[in-house]
This record gives sequence, C-alpha cells and structure tokens, in this order.
Amino acid sequence: MFIRSSGFILIGCTIASCASFETSQQSTKPAHPSMFLFQGSTTIEDRWAHLPLRGKTNYILASDKDGVMIRAEAKHSASGLIRRVNVDVGHCPTLEWQWRVDAVQASADLKVKDKEDVAASLFLLFGDPGFMSSPDPVPTLRYVWTNDQHQKDTVIDNPYLPGIVRSIVVRTGESGRWFTERRDLQSDYQRAFGKPPGEEIHAIALFTDNDQTEEPAIAFYRWAKVNCGSSDGAVKGIQIR
Repeated sequence: MFIRSSGFILIGCTIASCASFETSQQSTKPAHPSMFLFQGSTTIEDRWAHLPLRGKTNYILASDKDGVMIRAEAKHSASGLIRRVNVDVGHCPTLEWQWRVDAVQASADLKVKDKEDVAASLFLLFGDPGFMSSPDPVPTLRYVWTNDQHQKDTVIDNPYLPGIVRSIVVRTGESGRWFTERRDLQSDYQRAFGKPPGEEIHAIALFTDNDQTEEPAIAFYRWAKVNCGSSDGAVKGIQIR
C-alpha cells in the first residue's frame, strides 16, 4: 500500500513490520573508497534492529523524486533503529550523511534529563555493544539536530549516560530542507572524549524521540557513508553486517 502525503510517497508498513529485526550472520560487501553505512533504498535488506527505550517512534519508508528515505515521527516515544557495522576510523576517517527535520521540539534541552529529546540523531558506537536490542554501554558519539537553544558544534555530555554518550550539535531549528553533513570522526571523537578512538565503530543507530517534551518531532534520514582509503589507494577498515 502506498500513501501520498506532503510531496512524499509513504510505503504503507513500518520498517518493523516489513522485516525481521534479528541481526544476520556477518557478510562482507565489496569495498569502495566510499562505503554506505545505510541507504533508504536498502533499508529492508539492511535488517535494522528496533532499539526500544520508551514507546515506539514510527519509522517508515518514504520516497520523493530523489529516492527512498527513512521517515521518523516520534509518538510520545524514545526508540531507534540500530545495525551492526565495523569501521576502523583510522582508515575511514570521514562520515557523511543526508537528513532533514520538519518538526523540532522547542522546549528540549539536551543537558536536562526531563527535557532530553532530539529531533534527529546518529549514534556511532565505538566498541562491541553486544545484543542489538539491548546494547551494552560503550563510548558513543552522537550527532544531533535540535532546537536553537544550543550552539552548533557544541559538545554535550548525555545526562543519562554521562561519560559514555557525548553529543555534538550539528544543526538546529526546523528547516524542511535536506542537508548533507561531513564530519571528521577522529577529530570529533577527540573533542568529545579527550582522547583518540580506542575501538572501531561496531554499530550505527538512528534516533528520534519526544518522550520528555511530548512535542512534535519529524525527521528524515536518506543515507550515511564513510570515506576510506590509504596512501597506496587500497581501501581497508570497513565491513557492513
């Protein structure tokens, strides 16, 4: 079933109902100088796991003239999508992704527990988190899109997992426009944690929530990729599971 809404075509099933969320056996895809960590067009075969904290954010596939994306709408909820990857940031130091936010929580404050909601975010888990539906705490770098209470490029310690999850504010405010971001993973990790990464990236997660403010939050995630290479032109340091 397809539903046309606000310039998008929504695929009439949640990601959860379209695919199993148990992680599959590891498989290695061909390596390229740029490797996608996810794409909207391959969401179902990517076998994301649902990451529940409170309630269930509605993640659904949508498409426009530029292709397929993941649409996230928070429903008084805090939940995400997570999948395994293996990225050595020494060989793959640059992260790029494309996202959009149509509704952001005006009263959210990432420093305060009872206001800690985010319109859109990408989590990168440095270290093996174990089972995907209930991951163990490992050093986690989070790129966020929030309201304009926080200045861009600010590093914020998570009030629920201090010292474990550190957020970098990438973009603020509602836009209704797509943006492509580019970040230096080693530099950002060093700023957030005060030292170089000690582990590879073992998982990536998408997270939109409004369980604290209960204010509307709508975001779109189209793709994310890392750029890899070495001085001899060889590509190393990444596997997608």
